[in-house]
Amino acid sequence: MDSKKTVRIVGIIVAVVMALSMISFALIYVDRQPTGTDTTNTLPVATDKPFNYTLSFEATALKDAGAIKIALMTSNSNKALIDLAISKIEGVSKVTSQFKKNSLDSNDWVYLADITLKKNTDIVSTITKMLDVNYFNAAGGFDARKQITVSAPSWVMLKNTDLNIDRNFSFTTTTLPALASIGTTTGDKLQIDGTITVQGSAINALSLYETVNLTQKAPQDLNKPTDANTPASTPPLNDSNTSTDNNSTK
Repeated sequence: MDSKKTVRIVGIIVAVVMALSMISFALIYVDRQPTGTDTTNTLPVATDKPFNYTLSFEATALKDAGAIKIALMTSNSNKALIDLAISKIEGVSKVTSQFKKNSLDSNDWVYLADITLKKNTDIVSTITKMLDVNYFNAAGGFDARKQITVSAPSWVMLKNTDLNIDRNFSFTTTTLPALASIGTTTGDKLQIDGTITVQGSAINALSLYETVNLTQKAPQDLNKPTDANTPASTPPLNDSNTSTDNNSTK
């Protein structure tokens, strides 16, 4: 083989090797780089930690949700039997219940139930029928609340006293669920308290309940004459008779 032909072959081989090297480098570079122009997915992203807060605000009662939560005392430990008796009450659609103890040495159970009602069911008469169920100890007291929707504030201050953290939080909805007294009616102004678990801007858990009905507890006009013959009104249910912890119904 002459020298000119040898040089030509060597040149071709070198050119091919260089071209393959350039192609390989380009492939490796593309494989190691994130697709597109956004490189943030290669960096560690901090995960928001959930925090528990308390909150308090004023709201307007909007609508009954057709459900109640009730706590009754019983010495009968057969929860299925009690559930069956409650489900047979006219107006009751669904019963979800649990047993709790006020104290370890107590012989009685607290029957705590979430009850869905049929449409247009009268709540007061339904609760009255529940109190008449033979399994319950009416003298032991009871507590009852109804599920309603309330107006959501545009913002509210969240507080965590343990960590000494305050946070301004905005709701993304105009209505919120809450537990209210049985006598609360649409349009009443309420003081709402509760707890919330927030992770970033997301709500993981929310429990709200009426603490004061500002409309029904509004001070009367002392200058307005009263009729001594007018009988005093009786609230539909007296929460002061409750022997269970109110927090157990929330």
